[in-house]
Amino acid sequence: MDKNLAAFIESPVMQIIGTSGLSLKPEIGRGAGAWCDDLKTVHVVVSAWQWPQTVANLRDNAQVAVTFARPTDYVSYQIKGMATVREAVAAEIERSSRYMVAIVSTLMRLGLMPEMITPWLSKREAMLVSIEPSSIFVQTPGPTAGTRIWNAAQ
Repeated sequence: MDKNLAAFIESPVMQIIGTSGLSLKPEIGRGAGAWCDDLKTVHVVVSAWQWPQTVANLRDNAQVAVTFARPTDYVSYQIKGMATVREAVAAEIERSSRYMVAIVSTLMRLGLMPEMITPWLSKREAMLVSIEPSSIFVQTPGPTAGTRIWNAAQ
C-alpha cells in the first residue's frame, strides 16, 4: 500500500465493512474511523453494539472486505484481507471521535442533515478491526472499477 492510499483511508471517507459468517450469509457494517500502520495494516473502529453481526462474523472467519468511498466525488477503494478484532483502547476511540466530526462535517457540506448521518456512527462498545490486506481494488465508478491495484503476493 502506498502513502497516498493510506492518506485517503485516513481522510473523511465512508467505510463499509463486508463480512460473512460461517453460513456465508453476507453482512455489512460501517466503520467509525480508519488508519494505517506502516502501510501494512489497516485499522477500522467499529461499534459492536451497532454492528454485532459484523463483529461476530469477523471473529468466526476473519475474512473482510472494506470499501472506502469519498462522498465528494465517489473515488473508492476496496481492501480485502484477514482481520483480527479486539476492544478499542482510549486513544483509538479518540481517533474515532475525530473521524466522526470530520465525516459529519463533510456530509453536511454536501447537504445531508446531521440526523441522517449520526445513526450510522457509534463508538459504543468500540472494537478495533485490524486488517492484513491481501488485495486492493479500485472501486471508483467507471471503466477501472474492479481493477486490482495491489496483491500481497506481489
